[in-house]
Parts: sequence; structure tokens; C-alpha cells
Amino acid sequence: MRYVFSQIVMICLLVLALSFHAHAGSWEHSFFSGTQYPLKVVFLQGELPGPTVMVQGGIQGDETAGFVTAQLLSQATVTRGNIIVLPRANVPSINLHKRQINVDMNRRFDQDYNRFYEDRVARVIRFLLAQSDAFIHLHEGSGFYNPTYIDNLRNPKRYGQSIIVDTLVYDKIDLAQTVNSVLDELNESIRSSDYQFQLFNTKTFDKGTDYPEMRKSLTCYALAEHGIPAMAVEVSKSIRQIDWKVRQQLSATVMLLNRLGVYVTPPDFTDADVKAYARTGVKVRVNGRLMKKDGVLNLAPGTTLAVETLASGPSEFEPELALFASDRPGVNLMEARRMALEPFAELELRSDGKRVARTRVKWTGKMPNSTGDDKPVFVCWLNGNPIFVRDGDVLRTVLGDQLILEGMWGSDRQEIVNLKGFVAIPWANNGQDMGWEIILDPGNFMSKYGRKSDIPDAVRYRVVRETPGAPRASFSIDIQPRTVHALRLANTQGQSLLIPWMSGSSYRLPEGDYILEAAWSNGPANKLLATTGTLPLELGTAFTVDYAKPVELTVRHATTFGNLGTMTFTAGGLAERASPLIN
Repeated sequence: MRYVFSQIVMICLLVLALSFHAHAGSWEHSFFSGTQYPLKVVFLQGELPGPTVMVQGGIQGDETAGFVTAQLLSQATVTRGNIIVLPRANVPSINLHKRQINVDMNRRFDQDYNRFYEDRVARVIRFLLAQSDAFIHLHEGSGFYNPTYIDNLRNPKRYGQSIIVDTLVYDKIDLAQTVNSVLDELNESIRSSDYQFQLFNTKTFDKGTDYPEMRKSLTCYALAEHGIPAMAVEVSKSIRQIDWKVRQQLSATVMLLNRLGVYVTPPDFTDADVKAYARTGVKVRVNGRLMKKDGVLNLAPGTTLAVETLASGPSEFEPELALFASDRPGVNLMEARRMALEPFAELELRSDGKRVARTRVKWTGKMPNSTGDDKPVFVCWLNGNPIFVRDGDVLRTVLGDQLILEGMWGSDRQEIVNLKGFVAIPWANNGQDMGWEIILDPGNFMSKYGRKSDIPDAVRYRVVRETPGAPRASFSIDIQPRTVHALRLANTQGQSLLIPWMSGSSYRLPEGDYILEAAWSNGPANKLLATTGTLPLELGTAFTVDYAKPVELTVRHATTFGNLGTMTFTAGGLAERASPLIN
């Protein structure tokens, strides 16, 4: 197996939280921060060198044990090797406790899709997997797997209580030997034979496999594309004791890590902790009022909701919080802005998909009047800022910007506002795009709706009011490509160096350590993300340029993880093509 992470450095162009674990090389990073689908990643570096194994949970939101197990593993102590942990790969589906939102994310790895948020998350997962020597996927399946049919709960179509492999042996990787040795040890402590784990070989690569959908799965991708051991640990949804399932899944994961050359000590926790964590210590305030189990909140039409988290639950579990208005289920107001132009009945607060509070909304007063002229006004949020756009106007944006269509100012109707080319709900395309977070990317809009713009290289789309009985109105959105202009690095003496961005070029710097202080583009700086090689780069952290190893610095879209280009920094004498050092 190949070893990675000879040096751990992180710099990002977003102002994101950085938290270190016990060992100096460990880090935590949140991809897609500030969107509806944040992806927290924890890297734990062991005291002794060894392979890197990636462990992931929560790719399907109704599989609670998997993301709780992964979250607990992110608190482990690693003595040899390294682990990359993605506790909750699919946050929106966890918020709603559903297997999927748009598509099944675990069926999006047969190609690089660009349609839904699931596909953007899949890009990061591929990026992290590229630096891994093995992969373990944590799931919670229905029933109990058995190679022959016994009854409706125990048969080859059930997945629970199994360790799944795509094939017994792949090239020189003996998955069967690894898994069987774990099963022998794991099942010794499980008294009931019905609850013991079995090896489940899906025979994914066989022409006549009964599980052809597994060819699109993440374990198959890891094995076939990266040539690394990959397996999935499935506990059963039919077992109600969540604490028991988490302990068994964590034990199986630790055993697999051990066989793969990574030694970890999991954190201490009690069964009661696991059972109650989601409903423990969660406090959220909306417009100054604490959310209660059965409360009442007075709101005036046109009010902007102000949501404040006072306590987010036990730190060892770090549950994801979601606040939903009853008229927009699935739009998390913890991360999205809302101006209440239309009334709704209640607000519901969830913690890892479990309801912890519900507040009825009582509306008092009237909506503010319209502007008084003949042109209807659309209300939008662009990158978290309120925007008022008149009928016929053009809104200029940059690829990767975040847009929310709020509604029509001064209207007392139930409005329908449609961004032509974007589909908010694929299975129920009714033309209503209000409320949803829209990442502006022509690559995942329907191309037939794109129009030429007055701005070079921009694509224009129309937003249309389609409310029955209301006057027709529309405005246009021009989406320009995002262009990186320059970087600002600082050396260890605190001097700054301005470097013009030239994707694909090589740039020489004096040997030493540098900090990425800023970047300039034609859009907001917080919509950019930098990586070096296979690592995210955290703002203000040093990276080293030396003669032995050039540094490839890639700039990406923070909201899509799309690639904006790469520059290679090499060690030499004086900096090339740079402005003078400035104090």
C-alpha cells in the first residue's frame, strides 16, 4: 500500500474554523461551509507513520448508526498510521432522515456527474480517496443478509449485519482473508447467531451479478480506480438498539483498521450517550426567542429571520442542526437566509434528523407596500446579501455564487418564481424555485435555456414570475466564469509578495515557508478554496517550498469544488515575475 501525507499543511481562502486534535499533524476542515451541504472532514495523524485509511458514514441520511459511528471514530486516538473520517457525507438527507434527496449519492461514482449537490460532494470524496490506502464505508441496511433465502428478513437481498466486498480477491488484494479474520473475532462476542455478521460478496465485476447497481458505488470506485482495499460495514435497521449497533460497527471498523495497518483507540462513551445525544443540549434562538418544544413565535410579514445557535449538543457527537419552515421543508434556515414575504404555519428544529422543538408562528400586521411604480420587484439573496431586482433588469453574478429566490415584494399572493433551466425538485418539477439554495453553474442547468449575454463568456438565464392571475414579470441573470487574478503570499519575516495568477505555469520562489494571505478574483473571495496536491489549505497556515519537492497550488470553487487552475511553485533564487516584497 502506498503511504501519503509526508507533510501536512492546510491553507484555505475561506475564513473557516480550524481545530487541532492531540497530534500536531491532525486537522479538521469543512468543505462547502455556508451552504446547505457542509462536509466536515477530520484527519487524524498517528504517533507512528503508517498507511492512511478513509472511513465514511452518512452517505444515506436514514442510516443513523453509520454517521454516529464515524463521528465517534473522529474522536479516536491514533497510534500508528492515519485516518481520514467523513462522519456525515450527506447532510441534507440526514436533516430529513431520508435515504436521498435528489439522487442516491452512493450511485454517483461511475462517472463525474454535475447535476446536484450530491455530485459536488462526490468530487470532494474522490479528492480525499486519492490520498488513501484503503477505504471503509459505514452503512445501516435493512434486515439480515444471508446467502440463501430463509424468510423476508433473512435473504440475499438484505444487507444488514454484513461486511460487504465487491469481490473476494482483486489483483493482489485479498479482501476475503481480511474480512473473514475480522468476522471470526467480531462474532465471538455476539451471542445471538441471528445478529452475527456475515461476509457479503456482491460479485460486482461478474457479468451475471445480482447487484449491478454496485458498479456505481463508492467501494467499487475505490477498488477499481485506485486499487485499494474497500469494504462496507452494514448493521441492521431491524435491530432497534442504536447503542448496540454503534458499538458493533465501531468494533468492526477498529478491527479492519488494525488489519490494514492503522492502530486506533476509540473514545469512551456510554449507551445512554448514544441514545440521547441528538436531543441533548440543543438551544436555538429565532428573532430573539428560544425555540421550545411547543412554543409560539410572533412575526410580522416581511421580517427577516435571525437564527442564532446557543448550544449545538454534545461536542463528541456534533449533531447537525436544521431549522425548517413548514412551507419549505428541506431548506435549512440555519444556513440559508429568509425574508418572510409569505406566511407559514410553523418552524421545526431538528438535530441529526430528530425533532427537538416545534414553534407555531403567529402573524401580526401587514406586508409592506409595493414600491409604488408599475414594475414588479423580485426579492433575492445573493451570497447572503439581499437583492431587489426590478422587472426587466439584469443581475450580474459569477459562477459558484449562491442565489435564493425569495419572492415578490409587496405581494399578497402565493407566488411561483421559476429560474428557467434549473429544477429545484427533480421528481416534482412544478416550476417553483422559490426558497431553494441555487448554486449558479451553467454546467448543471439545462443548456437549452441559456442565452447570450452582453458580457463576454457569460451565459444568461431568465427568472420568470409564473403566479396564476398575476402580471407577468421577469429578470435575467448573467453568470460569468470565475477568474482568479492574483495571490498574496507572506514569507516568515512577514513580508508580502504579490503574484499574478497564471494557471498552468511554474513560478520560482526563494526556498522557505510561505503563508497564503489572500486571493483576488472577479467575485467574492470566500467563494474560493485552495489546495496543495491532495490537501485543503487553511488560511494563515504555512507551506514549504524547497528544492526537493515542488508545490502544486490549485484554486477551486468553494461551492462546487470545480477546478479553477493550478500553479506550481518551485525553489530557486529570486522570485520570478513578481512585484517587489512589500512591508
